[in-house]
Amino acid sequence: MKPIEICHHLGTENLDAYFGEFSGKEIRAVLKAGGTSVNVPATAYTQAARRKAWRRRFENEIQGSNEQLALALLLEWLMRHHRSLLVDYLDFLGVEHTEGETDEDFCQTREESKLREGITHLMEKYPAHHVATYLLLVGQLQETTVFDRSPELLKAIGMDDAAAAEHIAAVEARMAKAEAKAAS
Repeated sequence: MKPIEICHHLGTENLDAYFGEFSGKEIRAVLKAGGTSVNVPATAYTQAARRKAWRRRFENEIQGSNEQLALALLLEWLMRHHRSLLVDYLDFLGVEHTEGETDEDFCQTREESKLREGITHLMEKYPAHHVATYLLLVGQLQETTVFDRSPELLKAIGMDDAAAAEHIAAVEARMAKAEAKAAS
C-alpha cells in the first residue's frame, strides 16, 4: 500500500495525532521533503498558529495525493518517535540492525509465516494503527504484498471488512497476473 493510501485510510484523527508528535523543526523537514513550502502567514506569530497553518498545508497536500509528503510524514514519524516498533520487529525476526535500521531485504529473506507472526507480536505491545502504519509502509518499501494481504492491518488503519477484502482480492489478482506473465 502506498504511503498516500495509508494516510487516507488513517483518517484525520490519527494523522492529527501523528502530526502532534512532531517538533516545529520536524514539521519543516517533512514539508521540505514533500516539496511543500514551510512559509506561514505573517499573522502566525505563535507556535500554535504556525502549527495550525502547517497542519492545514499537510491536510491539503495529503488530500491532493502528494506521495512524497506522505512518505516523508510516515518515515519521520516512525524514525523520530516510534523507532521501538522497528527495533522490536527486527529483533523478533532475528534481523541484524542498528537501532531499527537495516539494509537487509528481510521481507525476502524471512518466511511469510514468520513475518505474519511478527504482526501478532507487535499488536500485543503497540496500538494497532501504529503497527499497521509501520508494516504497510515496510511492505511498500520492500516490495512485498504480505502485509497488504493481512486483514488485521488493513482494518487497523481504518478499512472496514468489505474494503479490506476488496483490497486483498485486488492485490491477489495483481500477483496472479504477474505470475502468469512471468511464466509465459
